[in-house]
Amino acid sequence: LYCLDVIFVLNIISRFYIGYESNGVVIIDSKPVQRKYLRTWFIMDLLAVLPFETLRYASPELHFMHINRCLRVLRLFDIISSFGKEPDTNKIHVAVLNSFSIVVLCVQVSACACHCYVLNSMFFLEVSTNLTGVTDLEFYATSLYWSAITLCSVGYGDIHAMKIPEVMVASLVMVVGLFAFIGVIATGMSSIISNLDARRGRFCHRMESICLHMKQMGLPEEVQTWVHKYYYYLWTHRKGSIIAGLLDDLPFALHSEISSACYKPLMKKTTLFHDTEDGFKRALSLKFNTYTYSPGQILAKPGEINQNAYYIEHGVVQVHLVYSLNISIARLLPGSLIGEAYLMYRIPRNTTICAATLCEICVLERSDLLALFADYPEAGLKIARTAQKRLHNVKHPIREAFALGVASNPQNVVFQKDLSVNLLPRDQKIFTLFMEYLANHSHNSVWMRTIRPDGIFAQKWEVFMFWCITISIFIETWVLFFTNNLDTKGFYNEGWGALYLTISSLVDVFAIIDIFVNLRTEVFTKDGYQADIMCIFDNYRKSWNLYYDVLAVFPLDLFSFTTSGEAHWRVLGYVRGNRLIWIRKVCLFFNKKENDMDKNLFELRTAKCLFLLIFSVHCCSGVLYLTGCKDFRCDEESWAWNTGLKASHSNLYHYMISIYWTTTSMTTIGYGDIVPSTMKERLTAVFVCFIGLFVFNYIISQVYATLASQNAARVTFQNLLSAMANFMEGHDLSLSLQTRVTEYMSLLWSKYQGQAYPGGQFLMHDLPIELQQIVLMKERGRFLSKIPYFEQAGQAFIRDVASTSVMYFFPRGEIIQYSETITRELFCIRKGTCQILNDDLSEIVGLYGEGMYFGEAGFLFGKQATMTVRAKTHCEILVIDFDKMKSVLERYPVIESQITELQSTPEYYHTLLQSVEEIMKSDEQDDDTLKKKDASLTYQGRRYAKKSKCYIEDFGNFPIYAGAEEETVEEKLLKLSKTKLIPPTPRYAENCSGLYRGAILPNNPLYIRWECFRFVLAITVSINSSLLFAFLHYKKELWILSYILGLFCWIDMYIRLHVAFYKDSLRVDTLETAKHYVKTSFLIDLISCFPWEVIGWMVVSPFDENGFYSNSEALHLYAYLRAPHLLQLYRIPLAFSFWQSGIATEKTIVTFAKFFLYCVLFLHLSTCIVFAIVCPPADLFGDTTNYLLPMIKHNCSSQSWVYHMDYTFNVVYETATFTELYSISLYFATATLSGVGYGDIHPYLTSMKITMVFIMVSGALYCGYVAGTFAAMLANADATRAAFTEKKESIQLFLKSQNITGDLYHNTVNFYAFKWIRTKGIDQDTLFEYLPSSLLGDISTIIYSDLIAKAFGLDIKRKQRRNSVAQHLSPLERTLSGKLDGPFFHQILRKESVDQLETDGGFIRLLARQIRPCLYRANDLICKRNDFGSEMYFIEKGEVEVLSQDELTVIIKLNAGQYFGEGSLLFAEPRATTIRAATNCDLYVLSKKSLDETVKYYPDICKQIKKAAETKREHFYGLHHLYMSHLFLPSDIKLYKQCMAEEENKAKFKDFPFHVRIKTSITQFLISFLLNVIRIHNTTINPESTVRVVYQYTSCLLIIILFWAITYMKMLFFFQIILKFHICFYDESGSYISDYRSVSLSYMTRKVGYIYDVICSFPYAFTILHLMNQVSPTAFLPIIVYVRTFHLLRILTVLVFMHKEEQSIITNLLAIRIIKYLVHAILFVHCTAVLFLLFALYGGINSWVVNTEVFYLPDIYTYSVYWTLATYTTTGYGDIRAVTYREMLFSILIMILSKMQVSYNMGLLSSTQTNKQSLQVAYEEKLQAVQNYMMDENIPSALKNRVIRFYNYRWTRTKGIDSEELFKDTPHCMKVEIFSRISVNLLKKNQLFTHLSETFLIVSGEQCILFGVHVEMRSLLGEYISRRGDSGRGMLLILIGKVKLCSWRTGKEAVEYLTTGAALGVDMLLKSKLCRYTAVADNYVDIFFLSKEHFEEVGSYYPDVMNKLLKRASNVINMY
Repeated sequence: LYCLDVIFVLNIISRFYIGYESNGVVIIDSKPVQRKYLRTWFIMDLLAVLPFETLRYASPELHFMHINRCLRVLRLFDIISSFGKEPDTNKIHVAVLNSFSIVVLCVQVSACACHCYVLNSMFFLEVSTNLTGVTDLEFYATSLYWSAITLCSVGYGDIHAMKIPEVMVASLVMVVGLFAFIGVIATGMSSIISNLDARRGRFCHRMESICLHMKQMGLPEEVQTWVHKYYYYLWTHRKGSIIAGLLDDLPFALHSEISSACYKPLMKKTTLFHDTEDGFKRALSLKFNTYTYSPGQILAKPGEINQNAYYIEHGVVQVHLVYSLNISIARLLPGSLIGEAYLMYRIPRNTTICAATLCEICVLERSDLLALFADYPEAGLKIARTAQKRLHNVKHPIREAFALGVASNPQNVVFQKDLSVNLLPRDQKIFTLFMEYLANHSHNSVWMRTIRPDGIFAQKWEVFMFWCITISIFIETWVLFFTNNLDTKGFYNEGWGALYLTISSLVDVFAIIDIFVNLRTEVFTKDGYQADIMCIFDNYRKSWNLYYDVLAVFPLDLFSFTTSGEAHWRVLGYVRGNRLIWIRKVCLFFNKKENDMDKNLFELRTAKCLFLLIFSVHCCSGVLYLTGCKDFRCDEESWAWNTGLKASHSNLYHYMISIYWTTTSMTTIGYGDIVPSTMKERLTAVFVCFIGLFVFNYIISQVYATLASQNAARVTFQNLLSAMANFMEGHDLSLSLQTRVTEYMSLLWSKYQGQAYPGGQFLMHDLPIELQQIVLMKERGRFLSKIPYFEQAGQAFIRDVASTSVMYFFPRGEIIQYSETITRELFCIRKGTCQILNDDLSEIVGLYGEGMYFGEAGFLFGKQATMTVRAKTHCEILVIDFDKMKSVLERYPVIESQITELQSTPEYYHTLLQSVEEIMKSDEQDDDTLKKKDASLTYQGRRYAKKSKCYIEDFGNFPIYAGAEEETVEEKLLKLSKTKLIPPTPRYAENCSGLYRGAILPNNPLYIRWECFRFVLAITVSINSSLLFAFLHYKKELWILSYILGLFCWIDMYIRLHVAFYKDSLRVDTLETAKHYVKTSFLIDLISCFPWEVIGWMVVSPFDENGFYSNSEALHLYAYLRAPHLLQLYRIPLAFSFWQSGIATEKTIVTFAKFFLYCVLFLHLSTCIVFAIVCPPADLFGDTTNYLLPMIKHNCSSQSWVYHMDYTFNVVYETATFTELYSISLYFATATLSGVGYGDIHPYLTSMKITMVFIMVSGALYCGYVAGTFAAMLANADATRAAFTEKKESIQLFLKSQNITGDLYHNTVNFYAFKWIRTKGIDQDTLFEYLPSSLLGDISTIIYSDLIAKAFGLDIKRKQRRNSVAQHLSPLERTLSGKLDGPFFHQILRKESVDQLETDGGFIRLLARQIRPCLYRANDLICKRNDFGSEMYFIEKGEVEVLSQDELTVIIKLNAGQYFGEGSLLFAEPRATTIRAATNCDLYVLSKKSLDETVKYYPDICKQIKKAAETKREHFYGLHHLYMSHLFLPSDIKLYKQCMAEEENKAKFKDFPFHVRIKTSITQFLISFLLNVIRIHNTTINPESTVRVVYQYTSCLLIIILFWAITYMKMLFFFQIILKFHICFYDESGSYISDYRSVSLSYMTRKVGYIYDVICSFPYAFTILHLMNQVSPTAFLPIIVYVRTFHLLRILTVLVFMHKEEQSIITNLLAIRIIKYLVHAILFVHCTAVLFLLFALYGGINSWVVNTEVFYLPDIYTYSVYWTLATYTTTGYGDIRAVTYREMLFSILIMILSKMQVSYNMGLLSSTQTNKQSLQVAYEEKLQAVQNYMMDENIPSALKNRVIRFYNYRWTRTKGIDSEELFKDTPHCMKVEIFSRISVNLLKKNQLFTHLSETFLIVSGEQCILFGVHVEMRSLLGEYISRRGDSGRGMLLILIGKVKLCSWRTGKEAVEYLTTGAALGVDMLLKSKLCRYTAVADNYVDIFFLSKEHFEEVGSYYPDVMNKLLKRASNVINMY
């Protein structure tokens, strides 16, 4: 001990000199290190080493003074925690270390506590009689055993508490076991496994979505195979990560270094780049992109202009002749370069090049190469000259292969023999050389043939070997454990031994064959399937599989022949133990299948978990058996002997008993009927208990991980849909519009599964470009080529157009395009039918079918749409955007000229208009059309158009589609059959008169109701049938009910013969529906409905002397025969699956209902089974005339648990009723399924034990499944919150690392807290990006049209906005607030232009779609004076303040409905004033870019706006300076007036008489005093202050304590009520309410507010004081207690408070949920204990208290808590058990509720930990992908370590998030202030930026991007920041750290060191040039980067400042 103290003292000393890490920076300075250690760990370390035990010499009774050494454990967990925070550590190893530490410490501490207690008891002569032991070691071992089984919640009951102190210790250990093992280890394991599985889950879901999409789009099988193989390869070798962009977050220098190392072979092979400089090569290496190509995929075609170069990294590429794909020129191997010469010249390809295997090919595009020539012109000239010399080498196909870099590397090309004819002499010579090489390196014999691993034989053989070795493993372990003792007789002499040897020998033979099969099985590598024998052997050897396989079949059993007789058999069992090596092979099999994307993951993991469970139970049972029966069959005093196992029993019987005990231990049931006897058995039992704990936790974790990953995308999509619904409800949008959005999103989910959306990224965006084009061509090419505009275009043009097109999906009835809207889109109908409606949607005027198109006016001419089009059926619309197609047309000048000519032809446009007018002509016109011209912008009501069969909601002048009329069933059948109402019956079916001719639609309301009835019917039938065969077979009423229910079942079968079904389309022919039903579920329905008792009638007649069905024995037999009716339960999961299929409905309630029903059915069936298994039909056992249970006419097996009920529960068999027996059976089943296992009821019969094994395992697995499901649901539900929290914490880390504190820090954090309240983490800007333009236009028009009309001055009637007040500003106020004189279109447009917009129906629709919402907190700046902005703001809610120039005075307030910023929107002028949010504000933003996008369709208006902007810009600066020179500051005027008034009052006061002055002073004092009292009274408390937090948590603790004691403190509660009147709060909109009136009013009106607190705190005891003298004191005390129970209602305030804390984003969610769990657990245990106490008080000796022999009330309560904890933790010692039926039923309820609460809270904690680590897991996945990539590319280890160190540093500094992305959604002014705090002062230190405008520097600082550079201090060479020869990109500003700068001047190297504030590359802001220096990080460096592009953008706003900069520029440039 003291030696360890010395080591620890040395550690303390060393800690003063060991550096520490702070935000990623290692601090090594001695003073900060010492100061840090003294403030943190020094006190703890010092206390852990002080020799307090020396005090025992003064006071010997101080026994625990050396316990201070235990404080060192904190160091252990600190180390483990630090390991877990590193992104490059193995989290599994960390979790194992953490779990092992917790287990060891908990067991050790509990055992020591128990041991010390026993020793103290011996001192006081109070030793527990049931804890025996002799020596201290045995005492300690016994204590370990008891603590371990208690911590594991097994609780055999052989050692249990017998005295009150022991009860308290046991209760504490149970609680520690629950929270340590379940709360920490289990949840930690779940989160680790879930996080490890997250990437696979995402990839699997995406793969499923892609496969579903390809099937729906009807892509050819070949293309689907290509795509599938690509993604399979991507997952197998890259784990789903794409190489392109993988390293983009590295600094440029490090990234280029990695890329150069990766593509070094390519650079050497490419002759074009040989003579270029190193800087160019580094820049070029960043332009290479690596893609994966599937076999058969074409890279280049003859005649194609493909200017890409391809380098084959892995795989084989085939080169074909021009005229035939069947004739191959050559096969290019890895290392070949293709198309080098094509980079520089537009030469058509002359061969076909395609992938022969899966290939990884590096691609260099011409455009990327040319982009580098601007920075490296010399390199461009060299490359051009080299390319000219090589141009002649592409004349002949075979020469091309050599010319492209393969001639000098013969092993890279293999030519075909049939090319030897007709070759030129030079080609013939080259060909001959290659054929000689090929002949020397190729062999093709039968012996060398290989097996494809994806072949049928290999797959079947693998499965066959899996079963062989699995069987062998089980047999070998069974023989080793259960037949390896001296008393095993007959096993090897009676044929069983021969059978065992035969099976083992066969498996050995198959295993040897398997080795040879593996030696001939091809290896899947990046180069495809490797068939070379030596490569296969090397791979087999290097994987160690060869050695393991040979060792597993090595015939060690030959050594058994050295002995004879019984010893031979024992040795044989030992030496064949090498077969257990095959366990590794089984694990590899499961891992391989899990990584297979084609396999069902849930089924595979279910199989794996079952194997793990069965094998662990099997092996553990063998180990337990060996502890009692190793030398002899059953050793005396062993558990086997005490259980009754004898040598005469069979081996199988021994095995079954061992399995039973093992199962009770591993499932924590621990009945206690079998317990260990010896010390060896106890330690083994402890080991088995821990194995069971970890096995079942692993199974739960697997369920959780699988379900969480499967449902993650679904829940995310549902959250988005819910956010949409909340947004629309908050803006009072109509229900029809909300329904349209829901229907469209549901359709979108069915198409893309949340993985893509129209207009976003293509679903398969990560495919290689060529494969993407193939997919799109197969999907859209044939359709596009039929469009007249593209008919004459080639396939290349069609391919490019297909790449720019977008596929939209529209549900039936949805509007695709409104008339008068403007869009440059051409709508092409790929599938479905569309209707043409007139302008007011009242009439259908035409139809569009498949292959037709519309929207030509907008597509070609940019004009308004001419018609409204609606989807008649489900439609797939291909949309071609002309703006996106412009880039395609530029590459095809001929087609571009044709399109341009068409656009310049006005006759074509007029022809389009005339054709539309002809379609629109109608004789009738609705009256509604004439009334809508003067309508205001509000809803005009809903009308129904009979002709178009749709509802229309007129919103002013805009008709809004409101849904179609529902079709009847007949109309649906008519539409689907397309012939008649009733489909014709075929002639051959006319004789089937039993079928009706009409089919039943699945969505028929009557059929849906029938299915609901059938659902209830299935449950009723199953319950009724189970009750019949278990308990109530004699009840004729149940038999009658059974036959009535059976009749309904037969009716259902007949109905299902007519139900239509979907197979490509809806099948309604009744003969087809009948055949479909017969093929699917007819058989199981027949089995579950058929009256099987008719078979029993043949054995026993249903008639006897008492009549029909009067023979109870026969009825019991009939009831057993009806057991197949339980199969009707198969409908229940199908029903729940159907109810949970819709994405638009909430599924949580359905899920809870499902599990509740499953639990009820599971419990009920288990109850029936445990009784029926021991009470079979009476004619099989005993005397049928003498029943053991005459009331229910049952005879039960002797020695069963039923025979022990008389003394266990005082059951009288003669009078035992069904209710009593069912209750006892339910009690037994519940105790087993919940894992409690009291042991008062346990199985005695072997058959019962076998049955209970299955029930125990099923119960444990089901509880695990429920817990895993809950955890998955909660994890997915909290995912958005977790992501938002991670971002908030990253922002806090960034601000702290940059020393930003104070108000700015708190404002930033509070803004995100406010944003969470308002948006729940959903980005409002992208909320509706999934919707099509028509639907989005409807929503935007309704919300924003009145704002637009008012602001733009359009004379359209509009509705009054909510919360808006008519606010008219004076001209002065308008000028001071920076607003224009009126609606700005009136100011800049001509009257005719305004009139045009007023009558234009599409302008507002188009502009409304460009508006975006934004949020601001109170006192947040919206815009600052003199800032350049381009946004205009509309106020939806709240108020904003316009501040004076000094920002101290409020000029005017703008309310809801007002707008500001129109000057910046139109003229891009600086902000005239500073505007601040006075309250929390909801604003809408319109940017100048969006306005320009809208007005570009109106050329005249666009010209007028530009002209006005130019005029405004010319006069702006002069007017601004003139105005500023004559404007006084309002704050100065106000201050001057106040000072003058104060001086005047003082002068007057001195002239007053003395008594007047005294009176005035006293009056002023009293007024001041009263004002201060009022001020103090009205003072409110910030809810985020420490005072409030401490108060509320303390209050909750007191409430819990007082709840426990049922007492109260009136003054405390009344003080709390007073305090609550002063606590501020956030309202539902996130507004901070701080004024006393609002706070107190809110407290008065809340549901759980003032009135509730008064009721809870009222002194009810005073109301009964008058009874004090009327009743005795003993009777009066209970009355007071009962009256005080009203105070218990106060606990609700605690629960409400915990709920609010949990919803807050600023709290630690994990800590809050742990506290919440503790509160719930304490309340649950206390309430349950009190109820148990009441049972004891009212039951007396007839209650459970009779088992304790205590009668003192506190002791009874202690035992109640002990019993409750034993039930809650499932320990269930069994020393206290239920005696009466009331106690039994209550125990059942408590067991169920306990299991539910523990499972729910375990899921809650698991999900919280999982989500808390989600950001780190994503970062680790990225780092792992980078590491794998560098390993594959053979990057040098030093370079790999540098990359890993950089990622570690980046994580600790910024959590892996870039500063630009981090503050993306931060308000502009807040973001500017943050970055200006960091960079402005540093910029001022630079010579170029001194004495410049503060605003200019602030905006420049905002454009900076932060990145860090990490360098290892021990490294001789630091990390490069920039290197000589690299292209200069901008200026680098050093924030922290030291940089070594190496420059070359006058031919010499000059070294200097730069520190904080220095700048690099200032000259590169002004002129693009190459770096002339090399900058290296000398330590940890943070750098701000300001790019040249951003700097020029800022300078464009400040021309005066830029002029100053340019004057200084010449001097600065000369310096560099």
